[in-house]
Amino acid sequence: MADLNMVLKESQKLNGNIRSLLRLSTYDDYDDLSGLHIDYEDGQQLFLQSELREVMEKLSDVADRIAYLSRPVMETSRLHKNRSGRYETKGGHYYTSGSGIEALIKDDYQEVPYWVWTSVEHDGKDYYLVGHKNVRLDGLTVRVRKAV
Repeated sequence: MADLNMVLKESQKLNGNIRSLLRLSTYDDYDDLSGLHIDYEDGQQLFLQSELREVMEKLSDVADRIAYLSRPVMETSRLHKNRSGRYETKGGHYYTSGSGIEALIKDDYQEVPYWVWTSVEHDGKDYYLVGHKNVRLDGLTVRVRKAV
């Protein structure tokens, strides 16, 4: 029976093929398929371009997420509010609006604390976790992965 580590390992192998397809499609260069030769007077090619652009967008997101999971954790620590009003780790990594964050939360969905990937936003008064607005940032345990 397969386990999560096996699935992660296979995902990492698959990611190489996804990256190759993104390069071939020119999606990596243009964020669309505009680098491909397309007959703009052929309705079928216009359909394929539109559909494949959607596929490449999703594959790009998948590739980025798999790559993220493959990066080693460099720091696990609790957040504190720094002098500039941003939440920061002991190692000096800080978060501002739009920052991605990996946080250990406890809620009514699971019986044990679990890691989530979300982002940080500001509501005019303080920062919060998107999708987890009731989770306090001060003292929250977070992980910081190695930068690309």
